[in-house]
Amino acid sequence: MRDLATALADGFDLEGLADQPDDEVRANLMRLRGIGRWTADIYLIMCLRRPDVWPHGDQALATAARELLALPAQPTFDALEARARSWRPHRATAARILWHHSLSVRGRA
Repeated sequence: MRDLATALADGFDLEGLADQPDDEVRANLMRLRGIGRWTADIYLIMCLRRPDVWPHGDQALATAARELLALPAQPTFDALEARARSWRPHRATAARILWHHSLSVRGRA
């Protein structure tokens, strides 16, 4: 958080990210210490409302996919991302459905 605050104070244009393609937003955010791929993807989904972003590395999504798709084992993040390609151009919606399932079955509506 401190590094993000410093970057913003030094002129990092957070609002300007809205005009950039997903890969560019992700790269610009990941240049900041402490922001990795998952955080950048969540920013794209939740803040910029991008419809076709898959949050790589999300454990809740992997667990929900195993449960809903009746997979024999927990999918790896790479395998889950490969499966999510078939959900284009609505991967963020698919992620929200899986998150909803995950929260619902654990009593965390």
